[in-house]
Amino acid sequence: MAVLIALRRTPGLFSPFYRAFRFSSLADDLQHNMHKQSTWDRFYVENCPSTFRHFDWFFGYKHVAGFLHTFLQNEKHMGHWHVLDVGCGTSDLGLGLYKGSPQPLHISCVDFSPVAIDSMQKHFATTAPIPLNPGSELHYREADATNLAHLDSHTFHLVLDKGTMDALLRGKEGVARAGLMLAECFRVLHPGGSLLQFSDEDPDARLPFLEQIHGVEGSNASVRAQDLGTVGSLQYYAYVMTAPTKYC
Repeated sequence: MAVLIALRRTPGLFSPFYRAFRFSSLADDLQHNMHKQSTWDRFYVENCPSTFRHFDWFFGYKHVAGFLHTFLQNEKHMGHWHVLDVGCGTSDLGLGLYKGSPQPLHISCVDFSPVAIDSMQKHFATTAPIPLNPGSELHYREADATNLAHLDSHTFHLVLDKGTMDALLRGKEGVARAGLMLAECFRVLHPGGSLLQFSDEDPDARLPFLEQIHGVEGSNASVRAQDLGTVGSLQYYAYVMTAPTKYC
């Protein structure tokens, strides 16, 4: 029960950004309805400046750039690396990889908020960023992290979750929906691939929860925590789940 209570707290609750909204009705939505699409649609509408800017919960691409690239290095790998960012919002994570990876990447960024996806598609189209590797591709698509039916199984070498499961856990059915999300992430994960989950949740709470998810495909994946240091006054971690090299 203590683990469940810890998991349901608001991620980054005391961050400067959250405090800026603390007296608005949007703050109440972020605290109690973070798992709902309508909350995020409203957030992206109300937090949309005249000039586009990325919004990154926790931290942006630069904070984890070096860490991410360690998962995209294998001399035996041929062709594109397939990367999936679930619950991308308007984060610069996918775009940062696109512009910064020397390896050829096929990046799919998905989010259930059509407002966020429309914003990112327009930003990508108007800025026309140049990838470091000319063979890289980046696509934004509307999709629910708990139902990735449009994606083929065992496709992605790297799946990224930056705060998406944290948001799901805020709902009354949060544990069940988090399980669905993990099941989908493991389903689309390539044998030997990695699911990276970024959170400010302490390993004492998050690791036992992840280790209890046994009923999903790839459930015998290894799980470990990596300290990512602090941003502002908050400590962040990466939870690394590596799929088995062969599925039963």
